[in-house]
Amino acid sequence: MKVLLAFPENVVIKQFSEYVKRDAEAKKCTYKHIDIEFKPTGYTDFETSYHITDALKKRDMHLVLYAGLANSLNNMMKTGEVVNVINELPYQYGQTENNEFSSAYQLNWLNRNEYPHQRGGFINLTNSYFNIFLPIMKTAAISCRTLGGTQEELDYKLKNYPIHIETGNGLAFQYACLYKRIGFYQLRAIEKNYLTKVADRDLAIENLNKELIRIIDLL
Repeated sequence: MKVLLAFPENVVIKQFSEYVKRDAEAKKCTYKHIDIEFKPTGYTDFETSYHITDALKKRDMHLVLYAGLANSLNNMMKTGEVVNVINELPYQYGQTENNEFSSAYQLNWLNRNEYPHQRGGFINLTNSYFNIFLPIMKTAAISCRTLGGTQEELDYKLKNYPIHIETGNGLAFQYACLYKRIGFYQLRAIEKNYLTKVADRDLAIENLNKELIRIIDLL
């Protein structure tokens, strides 16, 4: 089995790398019957778009996993919790005029009825038939070039988008996988909750690695 594991930087998957006996920062390793290719993407959307597209162009993968961190906009979502992003919404694309924002869908820049768009977002259909991740909470997300923001900005996000988390590059990852029609999962560990003001990066990374280890042993 061939698995592509994408992540923002090596420190985020350090424990997992040690578990599968990956040599230093090697680009590949074999664990049991699984050939794992490691792909650091950086934290931005343009870096992620390039690296994921480049990796999928060169290899035939059976599954793509993204392991990253996220910030939560849901006060019921605990810091350190690992979630499975099933829907990405193109939040940052649109136009503001007379203090009114129109989304890319409203402006017809994007066609919500044209694949890979579905119901106003980018939905991961892998979840409908591959069930090993069912114990992980499924969630919706937005990608933002600037995370967080003023209380007014946070209120706008919560009011206008049915979301739980935000990242800097999730949309770029999800779009590339959907476009290539390859099975994937975007896993995120909550680093900070904007509503409860609780943050713990170390706990988020620890729990993310535990989940990755659980997953690789199930494949």
